[in-house]
Parts: sequence; C-alpha cells; structure tokens
Amino acid sequence: MINPTSFPLLRTTLCSVTCALALLSYSFSPFVRSVPVVSAKPKYNVLFIISDDLRPTLGCYGNTIIKTPNIDSLATRGVRFDHAYAQYPLCNPSRTSLLTGRYPTQTGVMDNNVYFRVKHPDYITLPQYFKANGYATLRTGKVFHGGIDDMVSWTEGGEPTNPAITGRGTSKPAAAAERDPDEANTTTPVSAGTSGAERAAASDRIVVLEGDGESHGDYKTATRAIQYLEKYKDQPFFLAVGFVKPHSPPTAPKKFFDLYDPSKIPLPPDFATHPEAPPGFPEISVPKRNADLFIGREASPTEAREVA
Repeated sequence: MINPTSFPLLRTTLCSVTCALALLSYSFSPFVRSVPVVSAKPKYNVLFIISDDLRPTLGCYGNTIIKTPNIDSLATRGVRFDHAYAQYPLCNPSRTSLLTGRYPTQTGVMDNNVYFRVKHPDYITLPQYFKANGYATLRTGKVFHGGIDDMVSWTEGGEPTNPAITGRGTSKPAAAAERDPDEANTTTPVSAGTSGAERAAASDRIVVLEGDGESHGDYKTATRAIQYLEKYKDQPFFLAVGFVKPHSPPTAPKKFFDLYDPSKIPLPPDFATHPEAPPGFPEISVPKRNADLFIGREASPTEAREVA
C-alpha cells in the first residue's frame, strides 16, 4: 500500500475523457528521484481499466438509455467520481499526466508525439512504483498512448516506443502510410496522413464486427488480461487493461447495436432541429458543418436524425 504520509500529495484523477479513461485517484510526490520502499504489509491486487474516450454516459451515472451492466456492477463496489476531469484535450498528454501524477505543463507532453522520458528520464510512473514495491506490473492494450509505451514500467507486456511516432516532431504530420495509434485495433484503419475530411467521414462510419468481435484488438486485450490473472494469481500484481473503444468509429458486434432503436435515441444539441451549443458551452463549440445544414430553414426531427 502507498503511505500517503511519506511525501506531499499530488492527487491525479481522470474520468472518461478525450482519449477515453478509467477513474483513478492516487498520490505521490512530483519530486521523487528514487522509489522509496514501503514496509511489508498485505498487498492488494490492482486491476486498472482505462477505456479510450469513454464518457460518463453510463448507467452508473444515471443514464437511462445506455446499457452498461458490467461497468455498473463494478461501480457498485467502488467509488464514483463526479468531479474528475481530463487534464488535457488530447490522448498522450492526458495519459502521461495520469500515469506520472504531473500536469501536462510539468511533463512537457502537449501532443501525441512526445515521449515524456526524453526530457524526464527520472520520472516514476504509477506502475513503476508498484513494480519497485514487489508487484508484477502487467500491461495489455492501450495504457500509455499508442506507440509511446514505457517499457521500464512493466514486468510483462511492455513495448518499445515507435520511432515513427516519437520521431515526427511536435508539428510534423504523420507519414501517409502510418496508421494512427488510436485506430490501430480497428478492422478498417485510417491512415494518419489521410485528409481531414476523409478522416472525419471515416470516424462517423459504423463498424459491425463478426461474431463476438474476436478479430478486434479489444477482444484480444481482454483475453490477455484473463491470461495474466491466471498466471499471476499467486503473487501481488498491478494489471493495466487498456481498451481502444469507444474511440471512433463506433465498433461492436451486431448484437450490441441491436440493443438500441436509433429512432428512440434523443438527438444531441448540435444535431437537433435548432442546432445550438449545450448549456455552458460557447457557441463556437457547435461545428459549422452541422449548423450550416439548417441555416434559413426549419428542419424536422426526421431530417435532423438522418443527418446525425
């Protein structure tokens, strides 16, 4: 167990965010230069689940449309955070912040290309701390940003950083042949060099997986997690399971799409008959490509739904 009296607290919490995420709160000093070893106590296993772009549109948060029985069941046995927010509106900065306990302005990671250890090789990550204190630290799926994993944090499952990602600089676009890490597990990936319009169209498509989705990366991620649970059941472990979905495009086996009747799902504010920003949002938050569809005319709910 981490002793919170050992050093000043830096509390990091993250709810389902830009890059989509699991709730966690932990404390450790941003000034640690070596990993302190805590006194021997019973060690609790840790299952850390992080899901890309998963918002709190869940049953356990009071949503009556979305069906999330497994997450809801897990929530009944834990703590629900109602005021946990993203540190940054981008994947790599948010994940780096969460896993190091530092703000993006401290890590210097402000895009999806930078590996935090280039400037801060002495940083101690959350799994690395557990590893130094007798835990097997295991990774499956997307935990750090795609292509920018941190091998020293893991006992098993770590991957080397991808130079195609970390070497493209802070302003250079990815090569046309390179797949976006966020879409690396989709069945029809989109090149990171694809034009904005093409990427937007691809993001809006619906991908129906065959069977139970065995071919998808998230299914394989869950399978490996189960294997780790069996392999390390007799020793303390920190198991991080990272799912790429529900990051766009919407992807699932047919049986999950069949749970919903699109005609009964309320339209979001920016696709309603009178497109407008949600309460508390600036007007600019409504994409012009949506609003332009309705300028100068009334749109029926049916027309609005077809556009959505």
